[in-house]
Amino acid sequence: LLLYRGQTVCDDSFSDNSAIAICGLMGYEGFDSWRNGQFYDIQASLEIGLDDVVCSSGSWDSCTSTTSHNCGHGEDVHLNCVPEEEPVVDVVFTIVNEAGEDGQGRGLLLYNGQTVCDDGFSDNSAIAICGLMGYDGFDSWRNGQFFDIQANL
Repeated sequence: LLLYRGQTVCDDSFSDNSAIAICGLMGYEGFDSWRNGQFYDIQASLEIGLDDVVCSSGSWDSCTSTTSHNCGHGEDVHLNCVPEEEPVVDVVFTIVNEAGEDGQGRGLLLYNGQTVCDDGFSDNSAIAICGLMGYDGFDSWRNGQFFDIQANL
């Protein structure tokens, strides 16, 4: 249900351009659908606050509207905005065992094939890095030279 200052938005003159402009204004990439109707009981208790949302493009700057209306709640706009896609992050962290092979989540942390310095490293760092690697979290971490291969990295 699309609300404007706590009130519903009427579908008169509403278009795909209106949907793109409003979703963009709210920080979304776009929309995948919109429809009109009275689908929720709460709609009856709300005022209709915006009508005749006319947009000549997908930019809010191109839109006009009015706060007076000639609508019923069966004309309320329901808008499904689409969030911006998360950037694809190449996992550049790996965890290796003493032989330099996949440590299966336990061992020496590498970044682009190089060891990771512990300066500033914290539990939050471990949570973030493990999350990037597809793990739910971590159970421990420690610093130091434990593997002979560290001398070669």
